[in-house]
Amino acid sequence: MSLAVVSFFAVGTFIEIYFLKVVSDYISIINTLSLIMFTFLVGNIIGRSWGKECFEKMQWHLRSRSIPGDDVLNGSVMALSGMMLVTPGVVTDLIGVLILFPMTRWIFKDIAENMVRKKIARGELYYFFRD
Repeated sequence: MSLAVVSFFAVGTFIEIYFLKVVSDYISIINTLSLIMFTFLVGNIIGRSWGKECFEKMQWHLRSRSIPGDDVLNGSVMALSGMMLVTPGVVTDLIGVLILFPMTRWIFKDIAENMVRKKIARGELYYFFRD
């Protein structure tokens, strides 16, 4: 792992701990732990339901020989939302909640789509189509 990745996770961890401390100072430790457990449960439910739905839509598209582009991208972003909500922390929960709302989800979908397009352009990701 590169130093940048390790630094990112180290700084991210300290930021999450700091914000958890700030939140617990305002609403108490018990309420903060309850909030963490609640977002964990919500993230678990979202991850399971959207993950299953995304997989079923992808299978349907592949069986009908069509490209499952937007459905897979939407499902992947919602799975990311579930993962963010499962991860304890204020910043990750905020990102997870922002992804839940359709009016802000498009931002994350655009970011994911641009990342995939760049990987395809660089030759790091391949599609295989059957005629």
